[in-house]
Amino acid sequence: MKVLALHGAGGSPADWDPVITALNGNHDLVPLPLEGPWDWDSILDRIEPHATDNPAVLGMSLGGMVAALWGRRHPECPAVINIDGHGVPTQPQRYLNPTAVTGKIATLREQFRAYGQPDLQQALEDLDCFPVFRALSCPMLLAVATKPLPGHPLFEEYQQGLARDLATLPPNIDVVHMDTTHAATREDPQLVADLITNYLATR
Repeated sequence: MKVLALHGAGGSPADWDPVITALNGNHDLVPLPLEGPWDWDSILDRIEPHATDNPAVLGMSLGGMVAALWGRRHPECPAVINIDGHGVPTQPQRYLNPTAVTGKIATLREQFRAYGQPDLQQALEDLDCFPVFRALSCPMLLAVATKPLPGHPLFEEYQQGLARDLATLPPNIDVVHMDTTHAATREDPQLVADLITNYLATR
């Protein structure tokens, strides 16, 4: 099956090379670049010319969020595979008690913006993925990392709110948990390849 592959923020299409190797010829993975301007509709418009033959769409982090938006636009999509693309930890609505973590969120927001691309950071923060997920009618696999990246100050609190929200998703979305950090495609490309292969086997 043809699968469009969308990388994470700060990444490139080459990030999928280890996963392509691990797939060992299963599926035609087509990595695409994600670039600004960071208007979601225009990003989807730029993907459209590559979407011949109704492909599945795979995304990591930012790419997973875009893949979900694609699935909402295209209910005929055979499958969306979303690798840990469920939002960013600077979104207060993802916490059980947002008031208790206001200061930490503000600090983390400044850290993120210091990396550059503040327009992308703002676009990510403004996009609440869960209404997008609930609007999907096509099938989606959402793979959630269970280990923190080094220096993540809000991982446990974010995971608690995420668990609350994951429990509200409709039955066309399958949620699995990965024994990796957010950098799953780099840490365990074979795991990601197996997720792709097993999920698409039923599509």
